[in-house]
Amino acid sequence: MAGALLFTALSGAQTTSEIGLSQAEKDYLAAKRSLRVCVDPDRLPFDGVDERGQHAGLSKDYFDIFTRMLGVEMVVPKVEDWDDLMHKAKSRECDVVSQINASEERKSFLDFTSPYFYLPLAVVTRYDRIFVEESLEGAGTRFAVIKGDIAIDKLKQRYPSIDLVEVKNNIQAMELVYDGDVFGYIGAQGAVAFAIQALDLNKLAVTGSLPLRYELSVATRNDEPLLGSAFEKAVLHLDPKEGQSIRDKWIAITIEKVTDYTLLWLTLLVLGTVIIVSIYWNSRLVKANRAIRDALNDLHAAQVQLEEQNKIFKKQSITDALTGLYNRLKLDEELSCAIAQSDDTKRNFAVILLDIDYFKRMNDQCGHLIGDELLKALSSLMISTLSKGEILGRWGGEEFLIISPDTDLQTGEKLAEQLRERIAAHVFPAGKTFSVSIGVAVYQPGETADALIGRVDKALYRAKKQGRNRVEVD
Repeated sequence: MAGALLFTALSGAQTTSEIGLSQAEKDYLAAKRSLRVCVDPDRLPFDGVDERGQHAGLSKDYFDIFTRMLGVEMVVPKVEDWDDLMHKAKSRECDVVSQINASEERKSFLDFTSPYFYLPLAVVTRYDRIFVEESLEGAGTRFAVIKGDIAIDKLKQRYPSIDLVEVKNNIQAMELVYDGDVFGYIGAQGAVAFAIQALDLNKLAVTGSLPLRYELSVATRNDEPLLGSAFEKAVLHLDPKEGQSIRDKWIAITIEKVTDYTLLWLTLLVLGTVIIVSIYWNSRLVKANRAIRDALNDLHAAQVQLEEQNKIFKKQSITDALTGLYNRLKLDEELSCAIAQSDDTKRNFAVILLDIDYFKRMNDQCGHLIGDELLKALSSLMISTLSKGEILGRWGGEEFLIISPDTDLQTGEKLAEQLRERIAAHVFPAGKTFSVSIGVAVYQPGETADALIGRVDKALYRAKKQGRNRVEVD
């Protein structure tokens, strides 16, 4: 069989019986003997092949687990690029695609499992440019995206006037940003940081994130449905802690290498200068020592500045720029943590979704500057109302999300009503008053984050539909 052999040891993970494979699925895998897993060769650190043509990256660690779960040999055929991968998938030269977004067009020849890995969309710009979400539809600002990227449809749907420049690969995209031909490049968070480091483009940085994400699944050929059902069971039996360990391993290593590599070469440069001056210019020893001290001071200052910039970038990546609250990306992370903790401790937690009534009308009447001041004042008011353990963030636009631990439905409704009353009675900047509509839901064991958000969103919709300025529970 052509291609590189994947790890096939059967110990250290759940077996076919433990993940609930049916007899038909077991017979199918036994008869199949091996599976051809097609891998995008150029999407590290998440998906790729190494110089020997072997599966590499984050997806490889997941497929080691799938291999042990399903008890079947897997091989990696040679794939030139993404277009070649899709061609091979259509012509049934692939049994499995390791990491892919679902789409209606792809469903004509592939089945998709539940997503096993999520990647937020991030924005890369030069250091001398400041990115805010409004830049996406600003006059004269263009953004590079990879041609055929499934994120293009999501971007055009959320930002109808966005100006996108489609390019062949992330190298071309980064060069356009570096040269100033486009304002920024939109791609998968983590992958874009990896590309910056690999290309050594030190003028570029990840300066923002978007409330959109890739939802990556395993895809299987849809003419063999038993293969898809077997992989779905394997995905559903993944250990969340093991998955988090894999993600931490690949993302943390990528970032760490760049920082250590830069400091190492700076240090070697300084030490090399010291040795040369000491040997060949003994008569200038005093001057050389002074230069060394200055260089070390500069290096220390640069290191301090770099650490401060890293803190700023980290805070920016999880903070809403206008209100200073958590952003959508951080709220998704906190919601996942709350679900995992609830599953472990069997304790309830509530989710409260709050929306300002008729906010667009106020923006149109008073202007966006007043609208921004109202959002900031509302944020401060809610912070002063909530308890220390409760998590508050801006969900998007005029919507805010609250995660309240150890809270049942009755207590969550009471907290929401307290917020509603206090906001309705408050006088905001420019003498403005307004009301809010609120939805409340409590996490149900085994429920996904999307399902929980769907329920609280429906409760909010009912509050809007039934006259606004009220609380509805699911």
